[in-house]
Amino acid sequence: MNSKILVVLAIFISLALLAILILNIDTLESNPSVDVKSDVKSDELFDVGLFLESQLVDNTYKVPNRGEFYDRYLTKENYEDFLDGIILNDPIIKFQFNDKLIIDTNISGPENPKTIVIYPTFTSAAYSEPGFYTFFAGACDESCITDLSFANPELKYTSSGMTTQLLHVLGYNFISDIDVDKNPEILKNYDTLILLHNEYVTKKMFDAISTHPNIIFLFPNALYAEIEVNHDDQTMTLIRGHNYPLVEIRNGFDYEIEDRFHEYEYDDTCFDWKFIPFENGHALNCYPDAVIWNIPDILAELKFLT
Repeated sequence: MNSKILVVLAIFISLALLAILILNIDTLESNPSVDVKSDVKSDELFDVGLFLESQLVDNTYKVPNRGEFYDRYLTKENYEDFLDGIILNDPIIKFQFNDKLIIDTNISGPENPKTIVIYPTFTSAAYSEPGFYTFFAGACDESCITDLSFANPELKYTSSGMTTQLLHVLGYNFISDIDVDKNPEILKNYDTLILLHNEYVTKKMFDAISTHPNIIFLFPNALYAEIEVNHDDQTMTLIRGHNYPLVEIRNGFDYEIEDRFHEYEYDDTCFDWKFIPFENGHALNCYPDAVIWNIPDILAELKFLT
């Protein structure tokens, strides 16, 4: 009698567990935005398409082309300055492939769909004026490195603006450093991380990114200085690095890999470009933002590494 009761009880428990499992599966299928590992809804993440649209909506004035594969567009104000011979200081430039160009499959889209690009929102803010570099130039006190707003990132050379446009057109997926700082576990969803000019990061970000098994540093000088972030106020404060708080402090995390490749930040021609392997990834030996649209081989190699 006791054995029969145990058997019935076991069957009842099994059916209950099966019902729970089916219910959970149905919930996930009906709500595909829920990420099992990261517990972050996809509609809360950085939308690179919307960001590019908002940044480039006024870039409608075509300028003479220096590239074989693309056209460039400026805002009306920058276009008029350009015609007057005024040297533009890191303008926002819209890049667009020529209509006649057929994108080679060797460069279009990442090889692995679990590849993610991290847009450098915090670094974009650091280069705003007045900002971190106003302080570094001695033109501002520590108020310029304290509680600096990152609410309005810009698509500039210093924040990998041209490269962001190109990788988006080619089909790469993006998140932002804000996403990573809020939930570092999200990086476990991806097999390959592609860093842009992510120079300023939090300690949580540094730990999550630097220990990932496959990192591609598409820009030197990433993971260079430590910041502290207040997400409620959308502000950040410099903590350590870039010769602060002591002049002898370079990398704020004492990150040997970044130090190994730091000098390549000053090569913006990429004449002798190559990806150099290191312990858990690869690093490009130049700063490619101004030339990457003219060097499709970099993109072919990037795709291969993913």
